Amino acid sequence: MSRKMQFSRKCSARWSFSISRTLISSRVRIRFNALTFALVVVANIAFGQNSITGRVTDVKGTALPGATVQILGTNTFAVADADGRFTLTARSGDLLEVSFMGYAAFQFVLRDEKTLDIPLSESPLLLDEVVVVGYGATQRKNITGAVADISSEDFVTGNVTNGLQQVQGKIPGVVIVQPGGDPNGDFNVRIRGATSLEGQPPLLVIDGVAIDDFNRAITTLNPADIASFDVLKDASAAAIYGSRGANGVMLITTKDAKSGKAMFEYNGFASVENVSNQFDVLTGDEWRVAVQNDTTAYHYDEGANTDWQREITRTAFTQSHMMSVSGGSDQVRMRGSVGYINQEGVVLNTGKEILSARFNADVRSENKKFTMNYRLNASVINRDFLPDQNNTSQVTQGGAFVFRLTPGILPVWPVYNDDGTFYQPATAFINPVFLITELYSKQHQNFFQASGKADYELLSGLKVGGLVALSKGNDTYDQNYPPLPDPDDIDPSSASKSSAAKTNFTGDLHFNFEKNFGNHLLNVAGVYEYNKFMNEGFGVGVTGPYVEGNLLTNDFGRATSVPLEGVYSFKNEVRIISFLGRLTYAYNDRYILTVNFRRDGSSKFGANNRWGNFPSAAIAWRVTNEPFMQTNSWLDLKLRVSYGLTGNQENLPPYEYKTLYGSAGAYLLNGNVGQSYAVTQEGNPDLKWEVRKSFNVGMDFSLWKDRVNGMIDFFHDNTSDMLYKYNIPQPPFVTNQVYANAANAINRGIEVSIGAEVIKRSSFHWTIRGNVGLVRNRITNLLGQFKGYNLTATNNNYGEAYGGSFQTAYVTQLKPGYPAGVFRLPRHAG
Repeated sequence: MSRKMQFSRKCSARWSFSISRTLISSRVRIRFNALTFALVVVANIAFGQNSITGRVTDVKGTALPGATVQILGTNTFAVADADGRFTLTARSGDLLEVSFMGYAAFQFVLRDEKTLDIPLSESPLLLDEVVVVGYGATQRKNITGAVADISSEDFVTGNVTNGLQQVQGKIPGVVIVQPGGDPNGDFNVRIRGATSLEGQPPLLVIDGVAIDDFNRAITTLNPADIASFDVLKDASAAAIYGSRGANGVMLITTKDAKSGKAMFEYNGFASVENVSNQFDVLTGDEWRVAVQNDTTAYHYDEGANTDWQREITRTAFTQSHMMSVSGGSDQVRMRGSVGYINQEGVVLNTGKEILSARFNADVRSENKKFTMNYRLNASVINRDFLPDQNNTSQVTQGGAFVFRLTPGILPVWPVYNDDGTFYQPATAFINPVFLITELYSKQHQNFFQASGKADYELLSGLKVGGLVALSKGNDTYDQNYPPLPDPDDIDPSSASKSSAAKTNFTGDLHFNFEKNFGNHLLNVAGVYEYNKFMNEGFGVGVTGPYVEGNLLTNDFGRATSVPLEGVYSFKNEVRIISFLGRLTYAYNDRYILTVNFRRDGSSKFGANNRWGNFPSAAIAWRVTNEPFMQTNSWLDLKLRVSYGLTGNQENLPPYEYKTLYGSAGAYLLNGNVGQSYAVTQEGNPDLKWEVRKSFNVGMDFSLWKDRVNGMIDFFHDNTSDMLYKYNIPQPPFVTNQVYANAANAINRGIEVSIGAEVIKRSSFHWTIRGNVGLVRNRITNLLGQFKGYNLTATNNNYGEAYGGSFQTAYVTQLKPGYPAGVFRLPRHAG
């Protein structure tokens, strides 16, 4: 893609709007925030109010001056004085919240009290926070693997249309990049570097449900619905997800409802984006000066002064809106949200529109032994994009070709003729505005997912349950290439229409047992999991000047040609069955051991290599709790060591272990024409799991009760038997490519994250955090053998090089007989 898609200038405005309503008191609070100013409008109908006095202290009775006591849903609050005392006007039934920096907030419903004594507990330290680790959660102090977490308070804000943008640059060892400026471009996410030759993203788990399609799922999730990210980086942490976690695991938790009155919230922003850098080329007047001695140049001068790079781009507008409502009781809580995002691309005829809806419900019995969670997510996405945007083999009609074409178009040519039609130069060059405007390339995506999870506490400390999740997605893709004008003739237009459907089913049965025996903590979990992935679709491509009016791709019967290779259909199915066991043991809150064992079976492999066993183990030592550290009050320190294996089969298409047959052309026998069949895929029955062996040494620390905290990790990974599609000789083989296990690679590096609370006061809180990650990837072996023959690997479409000057490169695009020396050149060209 041209540089113009990679460097853009953005400005945005963000606003939020929330309403909370208490039916008893008829109070309404409206809050509107825009950038750096806040406007608060409060309507309060007061009756039956009383003056309440009280004192806020810590658990030892020490006053907490500056503590805030607020009636939730209103703008009424009081601030404690130097002795921790306050006076507040409130009435029975009001919901009060008491908060102080560094202490856990406390909420309660006011009854008939006139005097209150409110003790606050200190907020848990970093090492005591609860972190999601897959099939459950645990306190950070008991984590033995490399796990990073980030909550909504620390998200990147501003022009955010994808949840991944919220954590870009926030997590060490996690690289999140969206190549170019195309709003439809997928994000590249790598955890601790590329662990596969195919560059697979990590496994995405949303509210406990593993998602098959990473980029589709993250696109359908409105960023305003996300509460936190947790990332499992080493094999010990990621082994809980077995083969699907070989490239790391990213867990997303969405926002839940809170008990109490109904809460309404609106969140939105608007932004504009335009191109900030262009190729420095000659203007029309500068071109005329440059070619004034060329007697043939005037034939090309149409008197215009066109900046073609500006003509194919625009100032793009983005808007995002999200509304949610939540509330409930201690037994039933619900939250629903609807979001809308419309993002234009800076390139003409590109953009996306997303409409999403989410519903969460949590139910639990009065005795809290039974819990049930229900999640529903639906979305519709409409995309306008360049079909070959990420394809290095760009065709002239594909759209992205304009980025190669535009710098070489003469600035003295106009965009339009006097009659309003597109100007077409009498050369092999094509008007890029015509090309990108007339191109019709649209994708419509529907996505639906529902999941339910239930747990029951069978005995004290023993919970059993199950999870069922179903997701369905459907994509329709319409593409119409315009006919290309030519000095001699007109190239016919071409079009294609395709549809693809994905259906994924996930189910599991699980149990969890957790018990304290004096100084001993034991946690045992077991899971049986079944996954089924079904994909099917069809497509057709035609050529011919059949488009009239707005028929586009809706009248293929008018096509002049339907080539055989332009019609296709497919269907495949993949099943993964897994058994998981995890044991965590902690002694005296000092020594922690975690052992995982997972056995995965995948239908992508043949019968002999279908199953893989992937164990892992990790130990941690909380140095702070040792007797020799008892006099220490400023340091909380934990050391970790882990080693584990994970398998990978995500980048392997289904049925590659089989030899497949297909049509191979017509034949004539005794005057009759028949269809022949031949081998179309060379099967490899010896395909097996790609295995990653990961070793990690880490340290978590907290200083001065979390005023400074952070973590340091060193890791070294070896990946063997990497899967890749290799070239094989013909003969003896019928086909020229086959998937095989041959390559090996090493990933090693260091990750550091440090944060500090620079200022910690009741009225002002300033926290800074930084992280750095250094990763070295090296392929130690790429090639091998298949059935006694050497494998080779080539790919000619990852780069392109030209010789000669800028001018020479574009002369080759002219038809024979056109003179050279008439093109505008970059200012830096020699």
